[in-house]
Amino acid sequence: MKKKLIFMLIILLLVLLIVGCVSINSMPQSASEIDFSPNEEGRTGWSKYEEVFFFRGVDKRTAYFAGKSGMADAGFTIKRANYEEGAIIGEHGMTAYDWNIVAGVYIKTEEKGSSAKVLVQGSKDVGFWGDMTASSWAQDIFKGMRNYILTESQIDNPNKKHFE
Repeated sequence: MKKKLIFMLIILLLVLLIVGCVSINSMPQSASEIDFSPNEEGRTGWSKYEEVFFFRGVDKRTAYFAGKSGMADAGFTIKRANYEEGAIIGEHGMTAYDWNIVAGVYIKTEEKGSSAKVLVQGSKDVGFWGDMTASSWAQDIFKGMRNYILTESQIDNPNKKHFE
């Protein structure tokens, strides 16, 4: 009886551990699945973070490559990218606080530029620190995107001045 109870507790613990994992398949696979309104940003759920940014005068192609660059600059490995769907999805290695982080950058063409939404999800564990991450991942990705766009605009057209 005691061995059976211990075995059941171990199985329950393993199930909870596996259920808490987040994967690239849990992320939206297309920008058409995303709400780009900036009504709700920041921490929007348990280990879920969202940010929206509008890039004035930036076409979809440049925003897409900026998204890939931003993901790489923030330390994410791109696992899935689709220009037609406007989606870039990647995962990050372990940090002191995070053991499984996935992020998606979603691009939508607007009349006067492009909108980008970054979704970041972490494992749903409690840990010693609770729902905490090692970095502001969405802001790190946007910082890389802005740097790419500034560099690209200086090469392509120095008079664009996207962020002035």
